[in-house]
Amino acid sequence: MASVDIDTALAWRGRTVRDPDGEKLGTLGDIYLDRESDLPEWASIRTGLFGRRESHVPLSAIEPAGDGDGDDLRVPYTKAEVEAAPRVDPDVALDEEEERVLYEHYGREYAKPATSDTGDRAEMIRSEEEVEVHEGPMRPTERVRLRKVLVTDHEERTIPVRKEVVQLETEPPPSGRIEHVEDVDR
Repeated sequence: MASVDIDTALAWRGRTVRDPDGEKLGTLGDIYLDRESDLPEWASIRTGLFGRRESHVPLSAIEPAGDGDGDDLRVPYTKAEVEAAPRVDPDVALDEEEERVLYEHYGREYAKPATSDTGDRAEMIRSEEEVEVHEGPMRPTERVRLRKVLVTDHEERTIPVRKEVVQLETEPPPSGRIEHVEDVDR
């Protein structure tokens, strides 16, 4: 099955997804990208009461129903197969093991991501054609490695706080000498 481009996949969100017999499975939810190619790879189908459960299916298996179902989509899996898919946290990137288990669940061959000699992910060699009109040595190609890291920034903020306070204000006594409280002018 052909891969789906990102614009098409995003346009499908919210559409009804049906099984091969035309029974409703749920609605298409989020789209997940392949961590190697950044192309759309997986989609979640919101199932259950009020769409509170999510099951992941390969995006390449989803296609427009095209048989009078309007904008509905169709997958080649039954409701039981979709609901039995391994649960993964939708807010965290899939690790290799979770991805392998999902591929196996849907009967697809899993290809382990390529690694370099150092055990890291495959490196990419930057190759650009640049037209330079000067004499001298050429700029060498360089190796770059993209890594996604989580950075936590700590911020301090000043927040204005309003409160009511009672203050005692004093006034100096009148110029004359006061011996009793009755001597003060009212």
